[in-house]
Amino acid sequence: MGSTATIHTTTHAGQLRYPGGRRIDRQSSTGHLFYVAVTDSGTAFQVYRSTDKGVSWAAFGGTRAAEAAVQEMGGLFVDWQNRLYWTFRTNHNGQDRVWMQAAVITASGLSWHTALLMGAASNGGNPGSYFSGVAVPLVVRLRDGRSVGFVAVGHQGTTVMALRLYGFTIAAVGQPRAATTVTNKSLWTFTEPAGGHQAPAVGYELSPAHAWVAWGRTYLWTVKLPWTGSSWTGPNTAVRLSQQGTDIPAPPAMDSVPAVWRNPGWLVAQPYQYNTGQVIVWERNQANTRTTPYVTPAHPAGVVRHCTLSYNNVTRDFRVYAVGTSSALLYYIDYSVTAGTWSGWSTVSATAVAGVDNYSVRRDSFGSARYDVVLAGGAASPWNITHVSQDLTYAPFAPTWRFGEGGNSLDANGRAWDVTRDLDLRWTFSDPDSADTQSAWAISRQIGTGTVQYLRASDNTWQATEQKNSSATPARTLPGFTWGVTTDPNHSYRVKVWDSTDAASVYSAALVVVPSGKVNPTVTAPTPNQVITQDTVTVTWTAAEQTAYRVRLKILAETVYDSGWRAGDATSHTPDLALGDGFSYAAVVETRNAEGLGSDEQSVTFSVDFVEPATATVALTPMPSTGIIRAAISNPAPVGAQPAAAAQELYRRPVLYPYLVEHYFETADMSGWVAPHAGTAARSSSRAHQGSWSYQLTSDGTDALGSHVQTTLIPCTAGVRYYLDMWATASVLKDVFAQLRWYDAGGALIVADNGIGKPPPAVHAWEYRWAVGVAPGNATHMRLCGVLDSFPAAGDVMWVDEVRVRVNDPSQGVRIAAGLPSGSVFDDWQAASGMAYEYRVQVRGVNNATVGGVWTA
Repeated sequence: MGSTATIHTTTHAGQLRYPGGRRIDRQSSTGHLFYVAVTDSGTAFQVYRSTDKGVSWAAFGGTRAAEAAVQEMGGLFVDWQNRLYWTFRTNHNGQDRVWMQAAVITASGLSWHTALLMGAASNGGNPGSYFSGVAVPLVVRLRDGRSVGFVAVGHQGTTVMALRLYGFTIAAVGQPRAATTVTNKSLWTFTEPAGGHQAPAVGYELSPAHAWVAWGRTYLWTVKLPWTGSSWTGPNTAVRLSQQGTDIPAPPAMDSVPAVWRNPGWLVAQPYQYNTGQVIVWERNQANTRTTPYVTPAHPAGVVRHCTLSYNNVTRDFRVYAVGTSSALLYYIDYSVTAGTWSGWSTVSATAVAGVDNYSVRRDSFGSARYDVVLAGGAASPWNITHVSQDLTYAPFAPTWRFGEGGNSLDANGRAWDVTRDLDLRWTFSDPDSADTQSAWAISRQIGTGTVQYLRASDNTWQATEQKNSSATPARTLPGFTWGVTTDPNHSYRVKVWDSTDAASVYSAALVVVPSGKVNPTVTAPTPNQVITQDTVTVTWTAAEQTAYRVRLKILAETVYDSGWRAGDATSHTPDLALGDGFSYAAVVETRNAEGLGSDEQSVTFSVDFVEPATATVALTPMPSTGIIRAAISNPAPVGAQPAAAAQELYRRPVLYPYLVEHYFETADMSGWVAPHAGTAARSSSRAHQGSWSYQLTSDGTDALGSHVQTTLIPCTAGVRYYLDMWATASVLKDVFAQLRWYDAGGALIVADNGIGKPPPAVHAWEYRWAVGVAPGNATHMRLCGVLDSFPAAGDVMWVDEVRVRVNDPSQGVRIAAGLPSGSVFDDWQAASGMAYEYRVQVRGVNNATVGGVWTA
């Protein structure tokens, strides 16, 4: 329903003069309405705001003073980035002066810009004798935050009058300033039989922002100004809308021109010159090549003295407002585009308009499904300024189905669904009135080509006639085991909704569901708890019915390989992943049946245990003159049970995270380390993986769980995954591994993350060790540890070298070379200039076991 509310009372005569201007506008981001008034003193402004669609109003922010008494208000405009603009005219020092005022709308008020003087000219002591009318400012907000616009101003004259455009710009952060925003031509003159006030009108298309201007007092003129992306181009000639000739009556004079852009046409209204009790609306087409007239039925109050118009942004219907002669009541009438007919005239309010021309209308119904009218009423001062909301009734748009929301919701139309599962039907309610809500729904079902049925929500049964179910929830769950059986043809569901006014939508497009039942595969290899002695595994399975499959490998809850869904009936797959020695994996298989329904996950757990080949290292030499990076690979000779290298691959990736801590032990500074656990430690030159020094731990045999060296506490960030790596060897064939220890703010140990623990391949043989862990939520620090495990005895020795930690990069890198022999040198000419890279070598042994390399920058 509509509403009527008093905004304020005023002693300022002609508060809303003139009807062609727009004194009320809507903020798109909030839906709030804004109206600006001249204060009773006549020398300041007050902005009013409604947050409830005009039901109530309150002054918003403080008043804003003008330099002198305000002679005329041009209108109000709120842009899409929450800036408010209006124009006005003053009489100061014998001049007509036109101003543009802007302000940024904040949550609690207005942040004012400095008022910008658009134009000034001597009026010979007669205010309004030079500038005779001011339009609403036309503004376009650019993506960089700048505003560009212009103000259309009417120039007075005896018989020759003019229309001039004054440009301005406002920086994203800054004050308004005059600018040339209209090029080529910005002044048009015209002959007016009877001089007088003439306030022009402006509007613009949305994309691109071509502008339109209309002006005149009796005969009306218009121009279209093409948008260039940052300004407008004024055409050389204007188009006359009103007919003129010696045998044609002149239209009645108007003080302001009402006009509005209604995609795809420019509407301009005036009293009809052949019957002044009617209004004619001229529509200029978007191409500016044709004018179409629409003439209203006769006004109930006789000769039309003032008019304006607005339009329905959903239906494109437009509404004409006019005051006649026999009474000062404001009437309106609608033109239906679909029917091509006019409705009847109706009154906006039972209150007469004070001074006949004291009213204004928002330019369209966008965003609120209503027309907004403000009018001044009362026989004498003080006058009441009243807002009238004229609600529009729209049917909701056809609902659209929602997909991919998890749970029991389909991920796309036309999918198969397990008949034993609940089926969630979810849709989107949408209405031209963004504030409107759903009040009821109806769902239809058709099985194959059978009879259409309708769901009754009260008992979840299907009926022969449409069932309107009251509910604001845009969803309905059909229980499993009841909504269908596997032998059913496809189900087609459609939904219809009602809004809060009980207006109904049409039915939606069909949601097609394929009733189906799961067909689960059986994994035949690997077998449960099988030990794989190489770094590859082939997963095999059987399935009674299959059109697609998916294979994944998981370590605990983390997926480390995913084949994705692959079409076909293949029942074996070898993941392209080098299995890690010492890890346990789950092989997970899913298949789809003939109707496309996915099976349950079928999982088998297996472990990996093999002897890795020796870890290779790589030395990098940038060669800027040739644009390459040379990678020289070093392959240590196999020791102990290590297999010989059969082939190797070279990988590259960008360096995303620098090392946070690095220890190479080549200097005597050991401040980054604290006393070891269950042993003694010192720098040693007896062993070194790189350089001449390492860090030596000698166990005292007091802890059967192991001895370890440890760094000082290093700051860490909770929730971040870190990567620790090092080289290690020992005097005994006992497990050595890398370890991350996490500590809280009080220095208490929270938990530890261990890397794979294995003996070195031979006594005193260096082996690469690493560990990955996520800092717990209460962790603030970490320690880097090298551990000698497997019940170390007193005198057992471990050495560590090249100890480093950084944020983990999970990328395996890009393979840039394969099949490289031992000791290869490879020139990488595809590395981008200026990018930091790191490389690693992955070695495959003759036993089909693989070892990943050390990332080296």
